[in-house]
Amino acid sequence: MFRVMRNRVFLAGVLLLLVAAVSVVCLADEGDDIVNINPYKIVLNAEGAFDDVQANIPFLGLSSAQIERFYVTLSFEDTTVVVEAESARYCLIDDMLIIGFDRTDLQDQLADEICTTTTVTATVDGYVIVIDENDVEIRTDFKGSDTVEVVKPGKKK
Repeated sequence: MFRVMRNRVFLAGVLLLLVAAVSVVCLADEGDDIVNINPYKIVLNAEGAFDDVQANIPFLGLSSAQIERFYVTLSFEDTTVVVEAESARYCLIDDMLIIGFDRTDLQDQLADEICTTTTVTATVDGYVIVIDENDVEIRTDFKGSDTVEVVKPGKKK
């Protein structure tokens, strides 16, 4: 009798954890979230083909959900530069939300604000709305910062 009762309690606990894990989308921690900006160095007069600037955010519980819409901005301390994200995708392998910002737009805006090479705090702020496997919309807000180096080399002679 005791064994049957213990097994039922254990099974109920496992089911409760499974339901919570499937239905909850959350960031890795609360408050100011962990963000990793790539590349960590933005060269303002760089030319040629290059990838967009990405914000990588640890994100848990999105494995079976699809990103429906998003609004995310990237801003830099002591500047008026605010760039809106152009893409959002989820990397299932790393449990990472990857937000993309157009590098050319970012360089153009920063070039007007930054006079010399400097290290600044870049802040990513926004939300994503996902649709889970039960067609339920879930909105998750986040805000986090990372330090990046903005390089403005002198003109070549």
